[in-house]
Amino acid sequence: MQTFGDLNSPRYRLRFEELPRGFVPFPAHIVEGIAWRKGQWGYGDDYAHASLEQHTLAWYYEGLPVAYRRAEGGIEVLALGFEEVAAYERHPEPGVKVVQPG
Repeated sequence: MQTFGDLNSPRYRLRFEELPRGFVPFPAHIVEGIAWRKGQWGYGDDYAHASLEQHTLAWYYEGLPVAYRRAEGGIEVLALGFEEVAAYERHPEPGVKVVQPG
């Protein structure tokens, strides 16, 4: 199976060290796209919020492991990359998700 990444996304324009950590707001173009789809196809609030998270994670961190938690208007990135994320896999914390967006 072949997949395609957006070469204009931060994931492909920035070095690993430059990728954002801490609070990461949902990008405006993703918010607008999900809002349109929510209105067009009647997405529920939970599904729309999960889509915002998934698309934001892919936009910034496609293919990299990320530990994050929900935040108002975005996500809070706690760890990025295999070494940093390993601590959250060994010692899970409530409300913290570990994913590898694809």
